[in-house]
Amino acid sequence: MVFLRSKIVKNESYSYLVKSKWNSKKKTSQQETIKYLGKTSDVELEDIPDEYRNDPSILSFLSSNSKIDDTKRGKYLTKTRKNMRKFLLAGDLKNAMAIYDDFLNQSSITKFYDDILRPAMYKVGELWDEGKLDVGDEHIASNTAMHLIEKIGTKPKSKSRGKTILICTPDGEYHAIPCFMMETYFSLNGYDVINLAPSAPSDSIIKHITEKKPDLILISVTLKDHLKSCGRLIKNLQKFKVPIVIGGQALQNEKSFRDVTVMDTPSLFELSKTIKVMIKKQDT
Repeated sequence: MVFLRSKIVKNESYSYLVKSKWNSKKKTSQQETIKYLGKTSDVELEDIPDEYRNDPSILSFLSSNSKIDDTKRGKYLTKTRKNMRKFLLAGDLKNAMAIYDDFLNQSSITKFYDDILRPAMYKVGELWDEGKLDVGDEHIASNTAMHLIEKIGTKPKSKSRGKTILICTPDGEYHAIPCFMMETYFSLNGYDVINLAPSAPSDSIIKHITEKKPDLILISVTLKDHLKSCGRLIKNLQKFKVPIVIGGQALQNEKSFRDVTVMDTPSLFELSKTIKVMIKKQDT
């Protein structure tokens, strides 16, 4: 198993290609440096020995480097998404987590969700729709993604903002992964999060809003079949005068909703910026 390790020297990151080898005498894993690669920001695929260039950890590390030429980085991202999809479908949480860890060397949780995990899961959904995966395959991928998100959610959290976000889906909408991505992301960024997904009845959502008094409501809708129930839910919630944001694949080219913020499939960065503005406006 090979991976890249970085060290900070005088505020500059330098990387090494490292191989993990099992020491049978000491019964432990030991790291052996294969090659010094120089400044982390300058590392490219050509710097890696041929036999390691297709290693998932190497490709994940390189795909996280925003300083690399866009065309090259695009190829690394495509390969990393394919590797993530492969590991999710195989139920391989260990290697899925390794991709996350390597990607975070030079990037962020936001970018990992937007550039790697979400596209990988979208592709799983497409393959299922096309009949190329059965229900069991889709469930394995979804469950592995959920476990990955849970592990990411155990990272240290930012200082509390003193603001609460309630996340939910319309009745009948069982696609919970986008909601759990948002929950971990906003929790790690200092928000208190109430995640009622998937498919909590309107009465239950209303009860939690009444008791917890959230500063903003996020509604996720993946399938167009649930747009009508989403509309009914919004009508029930608007009496609380709490800002509402609705998003999800079902909302692409959808213009029927009024008096709420519609963002179809925003990046987490875009969503976060919008939420900050809406909550700040609510406070004034």
